[in-house]
Amino acid sequence: MRVSNLIFDAKMKNNAWLGHRVQMPKTDAQRYISSTKAAADFIAKFGDVEIVLDQKYGHYAVPAFAEGREAYSKLKQAHCNSWGSE
Repeated sequence: MRVSNLIFDAKMKNNAWLGHRVQMPKTDAQRYISSTKAAADFIAKFGDVEIVLDQKYGHYAVPAFAEGREAYSKLKQAHCNSWGSE
């Protein structure tokens, strides 16, 4: 499945927080995609990437972003190890 295949219902269009959560590259963040415009904006910036529903957490993982997300996580952990986290 790709971002362009996402389907949006009326509730999503009226409330962005009810949209599909999709992983972002090079960060641990996710983006809510709740309309065709939001999907088009995501595709314009990151491409029409393959997405896979994570049944455990309910978001869409993006295999193409895995390497960048892992590098970000390692860097973030190194900062936490050096400076602590709150």
